[in-house]
Amino acid sequence: MQPMRPSNTAADEPITAGPHAEPPLTGLRVVDLSQVLAGPYSAWALAQLGAEVTKVEPPGGDASMHVGPFHDGTSLYHRAVNTGKKVVNLDLTSVGDRERLHDMLGVADILIQNMRAASALKLSVSPPQLLERHPELVIVTISGFAAGSSEAGRAAYDLVIQALSGVMSLTGTPDRPAVRAGVPVSDLSAGLWAAIAGLAGLRYRDAHGRGGLLQVPMLDASLSLLTYMGADAATTGNSPGRIGNEHPSVVPYGSFEAKDGHVVVAVYSDKHWLPLCRALGLGGLGADPELAMMSGRVARRVEVNLAVQAAISHHSRAELLDLLESHDIPCAPVLELSEALSTRYVKERRIISELDEDAAHYRTVSAPVKGIEHP
Repeated sequence: MQPMRPSNTAADEPITAGPHAEPPLTGLRVVDLSQVLAGPYSAWALAQLGAEVTKVEPPGGDASMHVGPFHDGTSLYHRAVNTGKKVVNLDLTSVGDRERLHDMLGVADILIQNMRAASALKLSVSPPQLLERHPELVIVTISGFAAGSSEAGRAAYDLVIQALSGVMSLTGTPDRPAVRAGVPVSDLSAGLWAAIAGLAGLRYRDAHGRGGLLQVPMLDASLSLLTYMGADAATTGNSPGRIGNEHPSVVPYGSFEAKDGHVVVAVYSDKHWLPLCRALGLGGLGADPELAMMSGRVARRVEVNLAVQAAISHHSRAELLDLLESHDIPCAPVLELSEALSTRYVKERRIISELDEDAAHYRTVSAPVKGIEHP
């Protein structure tokens, strides 16, 4: 198997197509009454799976339309999470436009909104008000913090939530201040949980004949990402801190510098240790019984990483990847974003979509799930 690298595949070279997949959410109607990122991303995910999504935007459009990057005067920020949706502009301060919204909700299955509670109540579109008129509607609200909590109503953006959740404290290197994750993980995780919540609400409606409200606070969604690190901190009181590209319990695991760039190597299992030593000519380390077990390598982290780095420094990335792959060692080049989107795998999976909307041509990244298959 060849290591994954940027592809030079010619445009006319055949690309392997996967099995035919049917959109599983065909017939599902979603109203997206959210703005910027978390809510629109949630509705975008449902649209990618076949749902019919109507995006309700104020007369001036979604606030993200004014956020870059821009291409031909169009915000790619906005486009990336609103493809596949029908956009309707409504002024919800107008009684007539609110009635148009009610007409949509009367035939909708799911409503996604991230309006502040006070604003929704003022506009007569709060969840209790909507459910009184549309009892079968499944409403998913996304907010920074849970309604009824001590932080309810507080303004929140991805950066704020990354800081409060501890995610930021884990990101970066020990010698530098914490940094935010390179993608807005708090917004995106809340969006994914909102999509899950909406579908779970439909299952409830199928069983009980009525809809209801599901809350997705961004802080709660980000805290759920902590998994084993959160379990450790909650159980022991330990704060693991920042360790860069390394892993607190796995060695060697991280980024190493070859002659012409960086690669990552992940020896997550003891079974990969001796093959790595053979591949890199580290016979002395391979023969050391203390290093045969992960606990021994963690205890001698600096020594092991220095030896691996020294061996890797003699190879180009291509040479190294061929060598490690031949020994079945998990590894990869550290790709720039443009490189990551030009690999053969990305082309095989048709991950980049060509779109023409409102006379604008652009490309965007598609969803990871293509549909339901019948192999």
